[in-house]
Amino acid sequence: MIMANAMLNPKTAAWPATLAGATVLGSLALACIFPFAAIAALAALTLDRRSSIALVGAVWAANQAVGFLLMNFPWDAQAVGHGIAILTATLAGFGVARIVAAKVEGSILRSVAALVSAFVVYEVLLRAYAQFGGGAENFSAEIVSGVAINDAMWFVGLLALRWVIGQATGEKALLSVAR
Repeated sequence: MIMANAMLNPKTAAWPATLAGATVLGSLALACIFPFAAIAALAALTLDRRSSIALVGAVWAANQAVGFLLMNFPWDAQAVGHGIAILTATLAGFGVARIVAAKVEGSILRSVAALVSAFVVYEVLLRAYAQFGGGAENFSAEIVSGVAINDAMWFVGLLALRWVIGQATGEKALLSVAR
């Protein structure tokens, strides 16, 4: 009930709504290189645990809906398996980012540590899944570094947007510690 009230409050709903909008637009533009690790790190830094998990699940569902319904992703076991692996890796990245963020002092260092930890966990888990689910060829240094740059750019842009929203609503841009 508390989470539902927070999501309906215009002051606190602006940030999750912004991430939801970015998800749909980003999924349409980027499809397979959507910045899930950046979203996981931002959720860990800016929302309480319950809201973060709900947000990560909603972002994943929106991305999958765009992929399957609008971009004609194949309806086969490999595509569905990859989708489930993405959700699992994103949630794990979120969990590790929360742990890391709680242990690091300073907002810039904490933000970077959250993003790096979420990205590493996300990529390692997806690579592990790709060993048997297919797609291992998508984990070359060139591809992973491109995905890292993409996530970093989304992270910085969305964090700046979070700051603007915080200025407009009076909310703190980052949580002081993970809740």
